[in-house]
Amino acid sequence: MADYATDGSRIVAIIVDLIILSVVSFIIALPFGTLTLTFPFIFSYTRSLAPSNAIFVPSGVLYMLLTSGVLDLLLMLLYFTYFEGTSGQTLGKKIKGIKVVKENGDPPSLVDALIRTILRIIDGIAFYLVGFIVIQVSEKKQRLGDKAAGTIVVNA
Repeated sequence: MADYATDGSRIVAIIVDLIILSVVSFIIALPFGTLTLTFPFIFSYTRSLAPSNAIFVPSGVLYMLLTSGVLDLLLMLLYFTYFEGTSGQTLGKKIKGIKVVKENGDPPSLVDALIRTILRIIDGIAFYLVGFIVIQVSEKKQRLGDKAAGTIVVNA
């Protein structure tokens, strides 16, 4: 039987990873936010489509939020796929001493890591509550991404 990572280690690892991703995203997005506030043609106002609401929203802010959301998804995709696909460990997992491996103990491939990362969209619903529940009922402590990729998370 594999030495599965504890729930606590996995939770701390994902918190560390999300903090790292948030800081990187903020640093990358900061110049765009500054531009939005500096140039009035970017920071124009858009009226809500519903005439009864008559809510005016800065369209520059909407653009920035949309751009930030896309940026966050791309960063997450690159971060988790690269680190888990090359070493089996993100920085959070490395700090907690856990790693991703195939069910047979082999290292995961970049494709395995990509599958795990794409399914984070579902596993991550409600602050990873969906993934946590799936892990609790899984014999091998796997979230949906692990099941689809044939991976497990073990102590390093």
